Amino acid sequence: MECYKRFDTSNQVLYISPYTNEYCIKMSVRGIGNRGWRIGLSLVVMVLLMSISGPALADNPSELAMTLSKRADDLVAQERYTEAIVVYNEAIALDPYSSTIWNRLGIAEMNAGRYPDAVVAFQRALDLDPYYAKAWRNKGDALQAQGEFQASNEAYDRALTINSNDLHAILQKGINLQNMGRSDQAMEAYNEVIRLAEREVRRNPNEAQYDATLWANKGEALARLGRFEEALGSYQTAVQINPKYERALTGVEYVNETLFRAKVSPESIVTPIQPKPAESEELPIPLSPFSMILAWCIVSSAAVLRVRISANRR
Repeated sequence: MECYKRFDTSNQVLYISPYTNEYCIKMSVRGIGNRGWRIGLSLVVMVLLMSISGPALADNPSELAMTLSKRADDLVAQERYTEAIVVYNEAIALDPYSSTIWNRLGIAEMNAGRYPDAVVAFQRALDLDPYYAKAWRNKGDALQAQGEFQASNEAYDRALTINSNDLHAILQKGINLQNMGRSDQAMEAYNEVIRLAEREVRRNPNEAQYDATLWANKGEALARLGRFEEALGSYQTAVQINPKYERALTGVEYVNETLFRAKVSPESIVTPIQPKPAESEELPIPLSPFSMILAWCIVSSAAVLRVRISANRR
């Protein structure tokens, strides 16, 4: 059927039959090609724009701060604490409301020996999140390093309010009590560490076999109670789990040296903590009847003698 070609505004071609006066609707190949090319070009431009603007949109201050924080974490792992502090501060400048970054800054400050600055950083973390148990515990460590034992224990108590099974907080609290001369309470804290550690091993043996910190805490508590053989076993377990765990390695060295000295001269070994002897109240010694009569005679004789002396002086 023959049709006459006409175009409309939508780039659609209308074919009209001269015989039936009906429309023959077909799409122009040229129109389809033009439209397809334009759509394809638009898609390419859109993809390019998204690839360029995507990272810019994703890099908001919080994400950039976390990226810097991770870089600082790597510096801490390399013991480059001063550099890490600089990077943490850059991260905080971008996101001052991140309690996590404040806490990490405090750890770097503490490792660098800047204990007052560390306390400030931990407190900023706690101002943002009062239930941040690790920050309370870290604040306790920083205060302990400055000899502020009572304030340190108050921080540990706050950590234990949130997590009553925090072995580190209990152990360090015991050390503070020992330094304050409260030996009996310190012993209670050390025994509590041992009890909780043994309970954790019974309840979660699979997890305990990979928890070097648990065994190190138990080892130190045992050593402070003078139970050196048991302490050595706990420290050795911690080293088996993490052969590079400095605290456990130091503990093994200390206990081995102590046990060696005990074999050479047992009298030289003194338990790190000794309970204070109970203070006995002195009771008055009762006087016998004979003692009372004798005392009365002495007093009477002294009075008579005094009268005679006075008379002679007159």
